[in-house]
Amino acid sequence: MILYHTDPDSPVIEISVEGKLTDRELREAIERMRGDLELHGKTRVLERIEHFSGIEPKALWTDLTLGVSVARKVTRAAVVADAGWIRAAMHLARFFTKAEIKAFHLNELEQARAWISA
Repeated sequence: MILYHTDPDSPVIEISVEGKLTDRELREAIERMRGDLELHGKTRVLERIEHFSGIEPKALWTDLTLGVSVARKVTRAAVVADAGWIRAAMHLARFFTKAEIKAFHLNELEQARAWISA
């Protein structure tokens, strides 16, 4: 499940991911992000990931083919996750974006919000 939240007056996008990520949900989130990028130009993303149980193979392909071009327009990304391997994997994201990326544990959500907004 993906929950997508924006404030019309802010370039910050908050995305919450729980459970298994589907292709349909990912495509919808990417399209919303494209719209926000058109509205605000470069943007910042806070992604909270909890109880992640996988990604549909088709969604993985969608992320590589559509998501990477969108990720290149992000200036700063905070990833808040309950799994250490997800936070560690953020080092790989640097190959797909020039954004400043920082990983946080779930109990650091407010610190991540402050960092992404700074």
